[in-house]
Amino acid sequence: MDYPIEVTLQRPVTMDGKTIGKLVFDEPDLGTSIAVEEAKSPAEQTAILLAGMAGVDRAVMLKVKESDFREIGKRVLEPYQAQVAAQQGSDAGNGKPAK
Repeated sequence: MDYPIEVTLQRPVTMDGKTIGKLVFDEPDLGTSIAVEEAKSPAEQTAILLAGMAGVDRAVMLKVKESDFREIGKRVLEPYQAQVAAQQGSDAGNGKPAK
């Protein structure tokens, strides 16, 4: 997965008088990963993860329209989740056996 991933919003988000017309997603940092683990529901985990990857407040992600969210899911979330799953699979049982 190549970062950053820029997604132009078809329906820009307005927050505090500022219009956001695109989001640029990067690999999550440790703080984002910890916040995702501490979230109470899968929906909250998704919002926190995407907000952290885009470097925006979670409230911004919650205002993204469904059509834009589907595009973000396709271009950012699904490839990221596949990458994480592949890494976890490759990390399991790859060590040398103990003697």
